[in-house]
Amino acid sequence: MHIKYPEYDKSLLSLASSVLKHFGAESSHASYPYVDDLLAKEYMNVVVMLFDGLGTKILEKHLPEDSFLRKHFVESFSSVFPPTTTAATVSIESGLSPAEHGWLGWSLYFSSIDTTVSIFPNTISGSKGVQAAQYHVARKFLPYKNIFTKIKEATDNKVQAICISPYSAYESKNVNQICMTVNDLCHQPGKKYIYTYWPQPDYDMHDKGTKHLRIRKCIEKINEEVESLCSNIENTLFIITADHGLVDTNWLFISDYPDLCECLLRNPCIETRALTFFIKKGKEESFEELFNKYFGKHYLLMTKQQVKETHLFGKGKEHPLFDELMGDYLAIATGNISIDMTPNPNHPMFKAAHAGLTSDEMEIPLIVVQR
Repeated sequence: MHIKYPEYDKSLLSLASSVLKHFGAESSHASYPYVDDLLAKEYMNVVVMLFDGLGTKILEKHLPEDSFLRKHFVESFSSVFPPTTTAATVSIESGLSPAEHGWLGWSLYFSSIDTTVSIFPNTISGSKGVQAAQYHVARKFLPYKNIFTKIKEATDNKVQAICISPYSAYESKNVNQICMTVNDLCHQPGKKYIYTYWPQPDYDMHDKGTKHLRIRKCIEKINEEVESLCSNIENTLFIITADHGLVDTNWLFISDYPDLCECLLRNPCIETRALTFFIKKGKEESFEELFNKYFGKHYLLMTKQQVKETHLFGKGKEHPLFDELMGDYLAIATGNISIDMTPNPNHPMFKAAHAGLTSDEMEIPLIVVQR
């Protein structure tokens, strides 16, 4: 498969920077010139709709060229690294690179509580939903100011900045409800920035794979609802995109290699296709040799220093915990094989996954509708 590194100057991060720049808020990152030109038209409403997992290849696989979303497809652009919901959505909701905000992936190790935490649900990784702490760990140790607050502050509350998702104040339980809420808000007076998030088709692809008929029906429904929404609104710029794509995958397990396990200080974390490893002192050379022997055909192994030198997680002032969260090594999937520590006893292994360096995972669509 084709390896694709993030292009931060043409990415979800630069899209967020364009939005911040348009509303007079500060951003330390390059904006997206094409989006800057669109925003210069001064629409009353700017609506960014993000559908989880709807990468360019997934879009092309399930919708014909004459479908609404594909007719309005402009180009592919880049997710952040890793191309996963945690890192990508926090970047578009903050205007910060993953290196800056620190929400690097699904599970992170926090030395202050000596626990690996699944940071969105705030549970101990590998447990059956056991809370990691009485407070939200990531929000405490990795706080950030979101884009909505930044826009409101920059415009003295003259622009409404709104998030619509199943987890926001504007709770929406399906795509139809999200579109109805957007429609209602866009018909209200005043300038607005509206960001929407919906967890499909990613959720179903994890269980069914990328080619299942259920995925096609899900994406067709998204196409239908967004087309209907756009036909009813004027003076509005719609940007429809995704946080990442997915690849169908098969699994290998680190626990099958006891000599490799002997090198590990604790279980790896971040994401299964972007694993950070914590190594026992003095075992670094053995770890490198063994990992590349067993998994080198499928994963790229990088030292922490190599990761930092290449700015893989983006530029900017690194979060104070970045070094700790990164561990000693990072292993990144470059094909269809994924690895985990052990099989999941509570759930079948995902049939499709993301967070690696393939173009299918990294490339996302820029879909633009001007009304």
